[in-house]
Amino acid sequence: MESNIQITVKGMTEPVGKDIGNMLAIILKALSTGEAPLDLRRMHRIIVAADFAGELAELSAATKSGRPIAHTNEEYAVAVAKVLLLPKGEEIEILPVFNANLLIPLTEDIVSEAGRHILHVVHHELCHVHDDNKKLDAMPQVWLRHHYLGKDMFSGPLAECCWAEYAANRLSSSSSTPDSVTAMTDSLQSAIRRTKMEIDTKILEYRYHGDLDLLLGIFKRHGEFLAIAAAYVLGYIDGLQKTLEELSPNAAQELANSYFETTWNSMQTALREMWETYPEGWHDISTYTRLAVVLEQYYSSMGLALSTMENGHAYVDIPFRPETTPGVRF
Repeated sequence: MESNIQITVKGMTEPVGKDIGNMLAIILKALSTGEAPLDLRRMHRIIVAADFAGELAELSAATKSGRPIAHTNEEYAVAVAKVLLLPKGEEIEILPVFNANLLIPLTEDIVSEAGRHILHVVHHELCHVHDDNKKLDAMPQVWLRHHYLGKDMFSGPLAECCWAEYAANRLSSSSSTPDSVTAMTDSLQSAIRRTKMEIDTKILEYRYHGDLDLLLGIFKRHGEFLAIAAAYVLGYIDGLQKTLEELSPNAAQELANSYFETTWNSMQTALREMWETYPEGWHDISTYTRLAVVLEQYYSSMGLALSTMENGHAYVDIPFRPETTPGVRF
């Protein structure tokens, strides 16, 4: 199967670009064969671009909506790759796009920690391809055709994203490195430490400017990042069969008795239940319901209470709490 997949490298000098392409071809062959081969159907090509953001902008026009394809670009996290699902006639094409500059360690020393880390990143992204194939097979009449309404517009897409990162990390955990795991547990620890304080500050600012869309946009960027970081780490925990304390005592200490601990525990239960029936027991979008409820409760715990009005529209209440009420000291 891997020999039929076209690898295109853009914006790199010929020797480096050729080396990246050759290494990806070797990785594809290894991951599509063996005892537990990945399902790479519907993936006909891979694009590796030096101008990663520009490539995603160009590909946006190929999506059904035509909207810009978002990718993580924060001071605490930068996207290495993006797996796209694009229309291809009556079918769906799964297209991974990689940031070429971040794949260079593959060509320098594949057995170094940096090389093995990037190998794991590639493995993780190809596990997204595998997961997308399983979902398309399990829910052919539903997946990519459903539309969330009301409060589900917030919790539904976040639940999908959390599952995707949990599954990809659980499936790719065999190639993880100590640095890969540490990077994610450090990210989780940092996100727990900063996120509630940051959102509380933005809610206080909202009390004065009243721009709900601005507040929701900020929460989507920073508040949802914490839930997704948790999903990554939960994938490692179940894939490596280790506890958070074993992976990172510091992250475990940060989580213990924090505002996020209840969400973490509920996410772990919901994700494990989904895994138990994956993919044969998945039939419709209700598979995500329990996880979506957990994430709706997470929104509420952070100060944004979601509900659905009688007309089916979403309603977001920002209740007054001591930490988000101007002039209140606690």
